Amino acid sequence: MEAYLHGVSTRSVDDLVKALGAESGISKSEVSRICADLDGEVSAFRDRPLGHTTFPYVFLDATYCKARVNHRVVSQAVVIATGVSADGRREILGFTVGDSEDGAFWTAFLRLLKARGLTGVQLAISDAHAGLFAALRAVFLGASWQRCRVHFMRNVLSRVTKGSSEMVAPASPPPRPPGSPCAPTRDAAPPAETAAVRRRR
Repeated sequence: MEAYLHGVSTRSVDDLVKALGAESGISKSEVSRICADLDGEVSAFRDRPLGHTTFPYVFLDATYCKARVNHRVVSQAVVIATGVSADGRREILGFTVGDSEDGAFWTAFLRLLKARGLTGVQLAISDAHAGLFAALRAVFLGASWQRCRVHFMRNVLSRVTKGSSEMVAPASPPPRPPGSPCAPTRDAAPPAETAAVRRRR
């Protein structure tokens, strides 16, 4: 079961168990039971109230993973919000999966966080994704925005030649540990957009 939870296919688990001398590994019914148990735990965590404290700082990021949807393997956006309370405590606020990172997707995600009790957001840190920036303006009115320095340096390095990258790379921040949120930077907002979101909540 531990192997399955870490993403090992049922066929690979069966092969492993048979190699160890057993007749079979994990059955389809067992997989269904595990998934049902996991779904309950994940839903409880994802939908829990957030009103126990305020989170002045919220980091927003996304990655893409392969997923099976309607019998096809497709790329899906996995977005995550990490909050930092006034006393410095970090907490995963929420996550969701969707087809892309468009503005409507980010807006729905942020509104869900707000509906669950997320308040007091003063600064959001993320990459310069236009859809996300627009969603922040719409949902967390009055919150300021800072560009993630990791994403910023990636953007810079993608624009310079290979020969020049060796000179620019030492100025880049150190790699982030797995699971850590974006790192803030003093970089300005995306072109044609203000760095601060100045509407009231």
